[in-house]
Amino acid sequence: TDPAGKADLAEHPLSRLYLISSHQHAVGNGASRGVCQQLGNPLDSAPILRALWEALDQWSTKGVAPPPSMIPRLSDGTLVPALPQTSVGFPQIPGVTYTGLKSTRYLLNYGPDFYKTGIMTINPPVITPPMFDNPKNGSIYPTFVPRTDADGNEIAGVRLPDVTVPLATYTGWALRSGAHANDGCEAGGQMIGFPKTKAERLSSGDPRLSIEERYPSFSAYATKVRAAVDDLVAKRFLLAEDSQPAVNRLLQAARATGAIKMDVVDRTSAAK
Repeated sequence: TDPAGKADLAEHPLSRLYLISSHQHAVGNGASRGVCQQLGNPLDSAPILRALWEALDQWSTKGVAPPPSMIPRLSDGTLVPALPQTSVGFPQIPGVTYTGLKSTRYLLNYGPDFYKTGIMTINPPVITPPMFDNPKNGSIYPTFVPRTDADGNEIAGVRLPDVTVPLATYTGWALRSGAHANDGCEAGGQMIGFPKTKAERLSSGDPRLSIEERYPSFSAYATKVRAAVDDLVAKRFLLAEDSQPAVNRLLQAARATGAIKMDVVDRTSAAK
């Protein structure tokens, strides 16, 4: 956006911008919590990056335009302030804390002529506690985050099939546990599994539909997964050679939940 946070910036014709939705800073691990409150975010951007490298090569060598930019924007309401939580869309999930924690970016005072001459006469700039959201430290640059759907998964950007046909909520942010509870968990993200059954959802008060309610049979889930993968291939965010491994991985993840009713054809496939 512009520095005042009032409008989306125009895109340069020789650039593209992509957000991989609900992804943390790097490839994560969903097997442990570490020092964070929830399991880590396991989403893997590698297949999308492989496709985008191919698109970049085609653009630079053959003039074939790459896919359009896929990012959250102020203009369509997919880029919003981190608070209140209701405006972001992130659900009130039992046992999950949402604080809207973010770093504050200030127009810091490096001296009266710094922004004219580039010469600092005050360095380091004077900082007055508290560090965050304190106008005494200078004008504050607005900070925005991607809006989420009712499951807590980000709406805008390139959505992996894990996010399009989800078994969990995935976030690009996380909070620490223990003595530093609710401080930022560095570049970590979260994976917060859906309730397995309707009864489990009602018992816990989780607002997210259970896996059982979302996918009445394994074949119904598999059909949605294949459609999501095919859509990414058609839009050039996934290479055709990576499509079947993606389908296989997601079907295995669904079986591992034990929450989706297996029909006869699925039992046969699983046996093979």
